[in-house]
Amino acid sequence: MSLSWDILQHFQIAEAKSTAENAARKIDSLTTRKDNTKQELEELTLATQAMWELLRDQLGFTDEHLKAKILEIDARDGTVDGRIGAQLIDCPHCGQKASTIRPSCMYCGHKLPSSYVMK
Repeated sequence: MSLSWDILQHFQIAEAKSTAENAARKIDSLTTRKDNTKQELEELTLATQAMWELLRDQLGFTDEHLKAKILEIDARDGTVDGRIGAQLIDCPHCGQKASTIRPSCMYCGHKLPSSYVMK
């Protein structure tokens, strides 16, 4: 009985170690993804600020213009929530309802106007 108990415990310990190692690898992978996402966000924030300053300084747009456009884009999906959501539009080629989450109409394959497509 003691030998079989020892074998069972060794098996359970090995299984627990394997599970812990897999969890550690997943954590490392998620940490790397988080760090990469944070870096991408910083780069996008910098690019957005640079574009805004160019538009403001070169073309005379104001902060009010920017705020109004942000609100307009935010409201396109029917909800003002600080996020861009998908919306349904009529495909300009076939007239079927097309989701702006896709770059082209799922019925006819026609490319949707870029002002509607979510990137």
